[in-house]
Amino acid sequence: MQMRILPSLIAIPLLAGCATFPGTHSRDPANSRIGDAVYVDGPIVKPIAVIEDSRCPKSAQCVWAGRVRVKMLWMRGDGPREFILSTEGPTPIADGVMTLTAVRPERPKDGKIDANDYRFSLAFAGGL
Repeated sequence: MQMRILPSLIAIPLLAGCATFPGTHSRDPANSRIGDAVYVDGPIVKPIAVIEDSRCPKSAQCVWAGRVRVKMLWMRGDGPREFILSTEGPTPIADGVMTLTAVRPERPKDGKIDANDYRFSLAFAGGL
């Protein structure tokens, strides 16, 4: 009888630790948006702001292709942690690396993209 109670008591704190995760999140890491949490092969992350978009506008010839940097939240059991993702390469997170593999839409000639129009493709390679 006491053996049945012990696993139940252990499960309660474990479930309580999940309370800091968002109630709902997308399972489409190829189409994430600012403000929406997304499950990326393990971690749950949320893009919160584009802090740089220096990509070359479409239909323009540029010497440098530019980059995009996005401020992200990693939704951990002990609370969210901020980190920056860049199109320049992967960022260490958890037990692996998170990569910003694509950013849409292309940058227009006037350079203006509304934050709500951005879509990000994310990938996670863990257990390295």
